[in-house]
Amino acid sequence: MNTSTFDPARLGPPAGARVAVVGGCGGMGRLLVKALVDTGVKVAVLDLPASLEQNPPPPDVLALAMDGSDEASVEAAFSALRAQGWNALDGFVNLAGFFKAWQPISELPVAMFDEIIAGNLRCNFLCARAALPMLHQSGNGSLVNVASTMAVDVVKGYAHYGAAKAGIVALTKGMARENAPRVRVNALAPGLTNTAFLTGGTGREQVFEKIDEDKYGKRVPMKRMAQPQDMTGPILFLLGQASAFVNGEMLIADGGVYTQ
Repeated sequence: MNTSTFDPARLGPPAGARVAVVGGCGGMGRLLVKALVDTGVKVAVLDLPASLEQNPPPPDVLALAMDGSDEASVEAAFSALRAQGWNALDGFVNLAGFFKAWQPISELPVAMFDEIIAGNLRCNFLCARAALPMLHQSGNGSLVNVASTMAVDVVKGYAHYGAAKAGIVALTKGMARENAPRVRVNALAPGLTNTAFLTGGTGREQVFEKIDEDKYGKRVPMKRMAQPQDMTGPILFLLGQASAFVNGEMLIADGGVYTQ
């Protein structure tokens, strides 16, 4: 992407840019992918096999099966991406993540802690490590991680999940300093958002009952729960040249629940 061609009326990457989206079959991912495709961006989606089967991407989107927490799976998926001629990326978004149980740390099984760290922080690290060389090839790439307000405002019983998301924020800041000026790295921190994530995650087993949207919405200054479309604009902003001087930041989108 070239700053000299920046269109101030456009949100997101320019038409023809190549953007890979991990977790593109989820609630946020599907809307983001549609917005990118509708504006002429070339999109690749990397997601769990079950997610790709449950919510297949549009026909003109390159779809690759991948478990982001598994090193071999990530390497195979990115190798397949390059084999399709995607040697450079203009943008990369990591939406992958899941939550399984609320429990105090004193009662949390080690295996569950490891699973939460793997499905969030480890996945983020492995995917970023694979994507960064391709983002450098473009010379002006943007990497967007999706963390959570839990990274800075941890709720009782969610310390393990908050720790994983706080790790993503720290990883984001470190990568931002390591890879500038050729690649910008930022994070979006959504508040509670009404997607399948709340019951376990797209492509995973349902482990929670659906949350009472109206009851939770009364606690939010905006008087409603976030919807997945509320995250599309912020991600497009961080991907595009409107945020060309934004690097190493965490953008909170929670309707005003958390204020620093």
